[in-house]
Amino acid sequence: MAITFAVMAAIIMNVLDTTIVNVALPNMEGALRANPHQGTWVLTTYLLAMVIVTPLTGLIVERYGQKRAMFWSVAVFVFSSAMCGQAHSLAEMVFWRFLQGGFGAAMVPIGQSVLVASYPPAKRGVAMATLGMGIMLGPIVGPILGGFLTDQLSWRWCFYVNVPVGLLALALIWLHVPEAGRSERPRPIDWMGFALMAIGLGSLQIVLSLGDQDNWFTSHFIVTLTLLATLALLFFTWRSLTVARPLVNLRLLKDRSLALGSAGIGLFGLALYGVMIILPIYLQDHMGYEAVTSGLVMAPQGVGAMFSMWLAGRLLSHGANPRWMIFSGILLGLIGSYYTLNYNLDVSPWWIVFPGLIRGLGLGLISIPIFNLAFATLTKEETAEGSGIFNLMRNLGGSVGIAIIATILSEQTQAGWNQIGGHISSFNTALGQYLSAANLPESARTWATMGHLLGQQAAMRGILDAFTFVFYSFAVMIPMVLLMRSPTKTQARNIRD
Repeated sequence: MAITFAVMAAIIMNVLDTTIVNVALPNMEGALRANPHQGTWVLTTYLLAMVIVTPLTGLIVERYGQKRAMFWSVAVFVFSSAMCGQAHSLAEMVFWRFLQGGFGAAMVPIGQSVLVASYPPAKRGVAMATLGMGIMLGPIVGPILGGFLTDQLSWRWCFYVNVPVGLLALALIWLHVPEAGRSERPRPIDWMGFALMAIGLGSLQIVLSLGDQDNWFTSHFIVTLTLLATLALLFFTWRSLTVARPLVNLRLLKDRSLALGSAGIGLFGLALYGVMIILPIYLQDHMGYEAVTSGLVMAPQGVGAMFSMWLAGRLLSHGANPRWMIFSGILLGLIGSYYTLNYNLDVSPWWIVFPGLIRGLGLGLISIPIFNLAFATLTKEETAEGSGIFNLMRNLGGSVGIAIIATILSEQTQAGWNQIGGHISSFNTALGQYLSAANLPESARTWATMGHLLGQQAAMRGILDAFTFVFYSFAVMIPMVLLMRSPTKTQARNIRD
């Protein structure tokens, strides 16, 4: 029980940090002197660091053992959290968030292996169920806790709250987690492959995040980074396919199910994190919700996902077809996202809660069965390396998805301002008639009011276009699932085991 509590404290702290910051983001942008487009870096750098470091987890454990790796991961994560809380500039925040994500990347996979080793085989199912429930607490508790701390104290407490929890986890890890996993002859690390992957993914992330505000390929900086990202990722792919012990074994992508499943989980990450970045901006900046209220209306998505993940596990254990479950999840995701396409500045909280619950049910029905299908045709020896690719794509999908969503919000808001604003002119007779009928004089105050309304409507256009992108990200999963092979009964049983 002490080991379970230590691992769960660390993992819940890690998972909370992917969602607790979302509702505080509008408040953070003002304090850090950042616009909404730049503010998304607080989220993307965290996910990007996790993408880069996750493939190294097994190699780190081989060199230092589970206990030491877990202890230092939590220690640096807590220190970085405290430094995030005292950040006074965007550059400072981005640096500490990157460090936080890099050291937090190993917590979930190491924690999972610690729990598996600590429980007898008959009770490992209970351990994994406990772990899964803890991981799903993030989307439920994160928005509510983040909103409460932001409203009652400050957005900085979204980071400071990690300190007492982290110190407790450190004490329990030091006292109770056993030494295990260290190898006398650890595998060599492909540092060249790691450097190529880090340069490629980092450059790609900067291009997606800064491309819009730098006018894309008219900027020499964006062109240079695009070439750098392309070359680095091409050489990383070539190296991963040719060296004997690559950092990420891309040769496994010859397996059609793993390749399609990894692509599908990437789109899943895009849809999940895309919604989590759009809703706080919509609710707090344009609907006037307080942070805690915003968290409360967003939480049902996590509740729906938690329930449907439990249901998916039960159905799979009774031999249900994972394809039909994923199709059901995609359908629920499309229905929940369809409602968002009709949002405006006057919707009631119910129309945020209800579609969120439906969308959450869909996300849960997708995530568990797609894992089942992705690993259906791999051997047990290939599953560990395949898991690295699968989790890499999930985090990468979330990171890239946030950058794309931020670009859509910024670009389409500007386009809406230009198109709608073109009709607001003293030479427009229809506008003059409207002002006359409303008994509004053509004064500076009237024009300021019109400018405020124009800004809201232009932003609403950007938000609707972003929701449209999320909607189609669900639809694109359908052909991928059609092409995946269903697992045999023996393969499904091996995956569950």
